[in-house]
Amino acid sequence: MIHQPSQTDIAPPNVESVFGFLLLGGTLNGAQIHDIRLANELHSRGCRVCVWWVVERPKSSPLNPGIEERFLFHSFRYAAGRISPVLDQLGKLSCWLLSDKVRSAISQKIPWCVSGTLRGLIKVVCQGVESDPKLIRRLAHELTNSRVTHLIGTIEILGLFAKAAREHVPHPLKYLVQFQGYETYAPYAAKLGLEEKMYERIREAVDASDFPAVSVSTPYNQRVNDEVGIPMTMMRVVPPGVPIAPSMDRTNATAMVRQKFAEFDETIPLVSYLGRRDSEKGIDLLIYAARILRERGHTFQLAICGPTAFGSRYAIACRQIAQVLQVPVLASDYVSNDLRTALFRASTCLVYPSIHAEPFGMVPVEAMVQGTPVVVPDTGGVAELPFHGNLQGGLNFKSWDSGDLASQIERLLSDVKLHSRLSADAPYIAAQYSVELFTDRTLRHMGLPTQTRPNVAVASDTNQQRTMRAA
Repeated sequence: MIHQPSQTDIAPPNVESVFGFLLLGGTLNGAQIHDIRLANELHSRGCRVCVWWVVERPKSSPLNPGIEERFLFHSFRYAAGRISPVLDQLGKLSCWLLSDKVRSAISQKIPWCVSGTLRGLIKVVCQGVESDPKLIRRLAHELTNSRVTHLIGTIEILGLFAKAAREHVPHPLKYLVQFQGYETYAPYAAKLGLEEKMYERIREAVDASDFPAVSVSTPYNQRVNDEVGIPMTMMRVVPPGVPIAPSMDRTNATAMVRQKFAEFDETIPLVSYLGRRDSEKGIDLLIYAARILRERGHTFQLAICGPTAFGSRYAIACRQIAQVLQVPVLASDYVSNDLRTALFRASTCLVYPSIHAEPFGMVPVEAMVQGTPVVVPDTGGVAELPFHGNLQGGLNFKSWDSGDLASQIERLLSDVKLHSRLSADAPYIAAQYSVELFTDRTLRHMGLPTQTRPNVAVASDTNQQRTMRAA
C-alpha cells in the first residue's frame, strides 16, 4: 500500500538526500523541461542530483554541469519488438554522432521514429520491465553506487523501472510517480490492444510507491482518476515551475522578432501561438478565428511557432488551411529561448487553443511572466492558469469554438483598458508558478526540508505583491 508521509517522516536536515531522475529525452518536451528545471534547482540548493536519460539523450545537455548524467537506454532498445542491446548501442551512438537539431528534424519528418519508440516501450512495460533483467540490474547497481535516496520518473510508466530496480538496491530508496503525459501515448497502447494493461501497470507503480502520485492540476487529477483508475486519495497536485525574471525590454523584443521575420511590422498587433504543432494543440481553431477576425475588419499579425513531436502532417495541414483562408502566418519550427521570450513580450496576446483538456500549459505561464495576456480554453488545467485570487491575466474561450475564440481575441485587440489590466496582473499570477515554489512543493510532498538558495527571491503572498505594485 502507498505510504502517506507524516510530520514524523520528514527527514532531518543532516540526513543527505540524493535525488535521481529517470529523465525522458525526445518528444514530450514539456514533461522533460518540467524535470530539468526541478533537477537544476535542487542542484543549485546544494543537493546531489543524478540523471539517467531514457529514450534519447541530448548532445548539448540542458542540465547543470555539476549534475551526474548517464544514459540508461535508447528507444532503439525496444523498437524492434524485442529487447535488443545491439540496437540500443547504435541508438546511443547516433546521439553522440548527430546534433540535437538533426535528430529532431529526423523524428519530425519520419513519424515512425516516435510511434515505433512508444509502441516498443509500451510493449515492454505491459509484459513487465523485469523481462529486461540486465537493464534493471544495471540501473539498480548505479543507483546503489550513487546512493540515490529519492527517484523520480518523468512520465508515469517510468515508475515501473523505479519499482523494479528498487528491489535490487540494498539501501532505502523511495520513488515518486508523476502524471504528465499518459494521454499522449495511450492511443498507441489502444492500437496495440494494450491500453487497459498499461493502465494496470501504472496502477501497480502508484500502489507500490512511497508517496501519493503527483499531477500538474486538479482537473488532471480527476482525468487520471476517470481514465487510469487512480483514486483521488492517492494523488496530489504539484504545479510545474517556470523561470521568473524581469520582462524583456519591448524595443529589444520587437527588434529580435523583426530580425527573425522580415515581414513583421511592430506597428500592427501580434497574436501568437508557441508550442508543439501537433493535432491536440488545436492550432487550426486559431487559424479559423484569425479569418473570422479579418472578416470583422481587424488588422493584426499571426505567429505560429514550435516543433512537432508526432510527425509533420498536422503542421502541414495547418499551413494549407492558412493558405486557403488567406491568413498570413509568421511561422517557424524552431525558435531559441531568447526569441521565445521576445515573441511573448512583443505579442498583444498569446493564444493556447488546446483541444484535449490540457493538464497545465507552461507556455501561457511563460507568456504571463512577460506581462502578455493569454487566451486559453475553458476546460482542463489550463483553464485555471489566468486566475489567482482577485487577479486575472487572461481570458477563457469556449473549448473547440473558433467563433468564441475570435471574440475573446477581439476583446484584447479592442479594449485598451482590459488589456492593460490583464497585462499588469499577469506577472503576479505567473509568480505563483516559479521554479522555486515548484521545488518547495515537491520537497514538502516527499517529506523533505526546503532549503533555499542564497540570494534567491521566492514569490511571496499575492496580496502583498499587489500592494507593493500599487504602491
